[in-house]
Amino acid sequence: MFSKIGYYFLASFFFIIPLCARDYIIEFKGAGFFPTNDCFKDIYGKSGALWGPELTVQLCENNDHWYGFASIEYFQKKGHSIGLCDDTKVKLVPMALGFKYMQSLFCDRTAWYMGLGFQPVYVSTNNCSEYVLTKQSRWGFGGIAKGGTYIDLSCNFVLDLFVGYSFVKAGCKKVCTQNVVPLKVNVSGVIFGGGLGYRF
Repeated sequence: MFSKIGYYFLASFFFIIPLCARDYIIEFKGAGFFPTNDCFKDIYGKSGALWGPELTVQLCENNDHWYGFASIEYFQKKGHSIGLCDDTKVKLVPMALGFKYMQSLFCDRTAWYMGLGFQPVYVSTNNCSEYVLTKQSRWGFGGIAKGGTYIDLSCNFVLDLFVGYSFVKAGCKKVCTQNVVPLKVNVSGVIFGGGLGYRF
């Protein structure tokens, strides 16, 4: 289920790219994810590692400000349930599809950007408790806003320093058994990180 939706999501990115696109940046990013939901922080801690690739493409050769981007990332963290302190683990696979506005600085060696995009997130939880579902997966939908700076390095390599905010909530399946407590998941958070990319 996840793999098909994920592949279709990323493939759809190429349908929005005009044939005149010429500037491509492929990068691998690593970041710290700091959840803003108190319940999520109480269970899984105040921070975790988020990493994955991103593709940024200039939309038209006649305009060097507007770019499209697509990304897929991965987050995994172990924790303990509130109250009973049962072991639990969460996996997040955030994907994003959106636009960036970019402006060059300092003789075109540096550029700042602002981005806004649609963000579906695949959420999987594994719990060791009789009061919640042992395994559950679901999709959450929201958005992401981010800003950062590209710094051109030698040999077409690019350094990306960025900060962002992801706002996503995931629903839950309706459960009618007596010992199961269905919970909604808020996976919003602040993101700080960097990436190393190559410009084509």
